Amino acid sequence: AFLQRVVSCELGVLAGMAEVVREPAATVARPSPEAAEAEFRSEGSQASATCDGSENSTGQPQEALEERMGWRVVLLCVFVANTGFFHGYDNGVVSDVFTMPSFREMMLWPAVDDAKVAFEKGLTVNGFNVGAAISAVLCGHYLVDRYGRRPALIVGSVLFAAGGVVQTVAGAAVTLIIGRFIAGMGVGITSCAGPAYIAEVAPPSIRGAMVGVYQSNICLAIVAASLLNYGVHSTRGGWRISLAVQVVMGVLTAAGLLFIGETPRFLESVGRSGEALKTLRSLRCGDEALAAEELARVRAELEEERRAGSATWGEVFSNPHFRNVVILGCTVQFFQIMTGINAMVSFGGTLFQTLGVTGLASALTPSFAFFIGNAIGS
Repeated sequence: AFLQRVVSCELGVLAGMAEVVREPAATVARPSPEAAEAEFRSEGSQASATCDGSENSTGQPQEALEERMGWRVVLLCVFVANTGFFHGYDNGVVSDVFTMPSFREMMLWPAVDDAKVAFEKGLTVNGFNVGAAISAVLCGHYLVDRYGRRPALIVGSVLFAAGGVVQTVAGAAVTLIIGRFIAGMGVGITSCAGPAYIAEVAPPSIRGAMVGVYQSNICLAIVAASLLNYGVHSTRGGWRISLAVQVVMGVLTAAGLLFIGETPRFLESVGRSGEALKTLRSLRCGDEALAAEELARVRAELEEERRAGSATWGEVFSNPHFRNVVILGCTVQFFQIMTGINAMVSFGGTLFQTLGVTGLASALTPSFAFFIGNAIGS
């Protein structure tokens, strides 16, 4: 039932995005802003778009256009936000997998955990964390900003699926840890590219809400992993079913990403202004004036960033503005981890089994409470 839900969700979102077609990624010389805007206006000259009239370039009432535009962008953002499921699912699925009889038999673990078991559990959990940390640090400059948000999301989704394959077929602790590391690398990339993509295609009025959907999906996936683990807990090879869901999620998302375009901001940043205008116009349902105005703001922001230049690592620590922001962000994350929530997500199954607490309520209560708290906070 869970697999059917994942598949139907993916296919439903893709169906709603059918009109958002990827433009050819031809490399063109960077035109001047005036030339790009003139090219864009000549392509839409067959219809006159108005901002204050009752109709626009599509011939639809302005209210209908705005509603349609909103739903198209929402569907696109919701689909990209599915990459948030990667983070939550892979982070939470091992919690109850550690307690499954068939999994412990494969790992040659005794009935009661000893020091060796505790060490292997730690490596299994942190293999994912190490992979995610490395790729998140490196992918921003070397992948997301250089080749685009969409290629980065595809690479991250493929790595997530590949890591799921390795984990599913694992016959020893080493193989499982390697699979966790690969999946973690995919999650690190999508965690960097996913929110960036959403923020760059969503209009300002819904941008925060759409990024919030990504964050909520992380916690929702933890709940889904707990529910599935409970259903297959005593099944022979049930742990393989739980881990194989990663493959389904990664493959479906990677396939869907082939049908979406790059973000207008990235296209503008690499000199493909004509494509940026076309993409933004399609995202805004053909509203030429709105697309031109929004792209002009993007262009101004990029020019300001170029004039400011890039900060060095030394400035991060010497400049009070940069330093305070970094300290604040790191401190918030540090104290969040110190609450023990990460330990509950990854080792909750072991904790409740040790306490002798079983049943659906004990399996779902921690992750569901985490989801509700996160939803309220975000």
